[in-house]
Amino acid sequence: MSVQDDLEFASDDRARAEIGAAVRYLLRDATGTARDEIVHSITEMVREVASGPLAPDMPSQPASVSRLVYKDYVIDAFKRDTDRWRATIRRSNGKKIRIAFPPAVRDEATTVADAISAEKAVEFAKRAIDGGEVI
Repeated sequence: MSVQDDLEFASDDRARAEIGAAVRYLLRDATGTARDEIVHSITEMVREVASGPLAPDMPSQPASVSRLVYKDYVIDAFKRDTDRWRATIRRSNGKKIRIAFPPAVRDEATTVADAISAEKAVEFAKRAIDGGEVI
């Protein structure tokens, strides 16, 4: 399946009609729990698209799921794969971060271990900040 950009639709109404037709097609024979799972899958797909780049030429980034400010840092948790979460750490003032190991200076740091939830990924990031791994 190819990805269409918004220039291929004659109008917003036409785009909505095509989305509706696709949803009806996916739900055509589904009932009960199977139907609920399909609806959940469609909802997740819409969220991923909505959190992605606004234009086709923008670089793709992982969907940020949770953002919080901790001390002088901004932590963004993102889903890499099913049950695999990481977090990026940036300074809230935009200055570079020093990473203890391996020694480096960067705009942001990413946790090195996968977590099973966004909350755990944020917890890993907080530990890195508190432990002096990110300065």
